[in-house]
Amino acid sequence: MLTADQVTAEQSAALVRVFTRHVRDTDHLDFRNMGFIDWIQRDVAKTYFDDSIMACVPTMWIGIEPDGYTHT
Repeated sequence: MLTADQVTAEQSAALVRVFTRHVRDTDHLDFRNMGFIDWIQRDVAKTYFDDSIMACVPTMWIGIEPDGYTHT
């Protein structure tokens, strides 16, 4: 599980943006009516090989770099 000390402030802001854009209002069955904390606990993970984190959203994974840059 991802903890607050594992992410930068920029990554935290990016997680909010990703959740708002891709998860919050989706009709996708796996993500429907999911809250932010539930999504973080279930679908966001720190990578083992660097400081980025990966976030699962409907139909893709999004990588979030320490500086907040996001990419698929």
